[in-house]
Amino acid sequence: MWQPVGVAIASCIAYGTTAKWRCDPSLKSCRDVSSGAECCTVDSNMGWRYTVIVLGTMTLAVFFLRYFVFTFHESPKFLLARGREAEAIEILHKIAKYNKQPPPTLTLEMFAAIDEVSSNTTSATQVATDGPQSTAATTKKVVSGFGKELTRLKGIFTNRLSAFIFVLLALTYMVSTC
Repeated sequence: MWQPVGVAIASCIAYGTTAKWRCDPSLKSCRDVSSGAECCTVDSNMGWRYTVIVLGTMTLAVFFLRYFVFTFHESPKFLLARGREAEAIEILHKIAKYNKQPPPTLTLEMFAAIDEVSSNTTSATQVATDGPQSTAATTKKVVSGFGKELTRLKGIFTNRLSAFIFVLLALTYMVSTC
């Protein structure tokens, strides 16, 4: 949502600075002109420099506002995925308080019980199937998982246009990261 707003603001700034402080388009660069002829000097062509300065200043200001004024917390889902249950519960309490809702009834004991049930089920299933996994079995699972992922990509290549767009985007990404 904010990307188009930023593009519009940057366009307005560029229009206001670049168009105002630029050389006459009919003038040649001072490098291409012999001495004495009228040319476009650096001092008379500062518009794009002003644009970069203004946008850079705005970017720094927004960064400092975001980092020091508007601090954000990690999501409870992220914290749970990292095993930080106590912090996740604390964040849920802050969210409930901000939204004027009753605090959640989750406790660390509930998470411990879930972990215990999950670990018992997983270990029983693993022992029942094939015991501890060997390197060959793990490799086989990884290769079969890779094959399943490739079949999901089949939809990209259903027609020529989709395939062409995918290849263009992949090449653009690879070239831009070099």
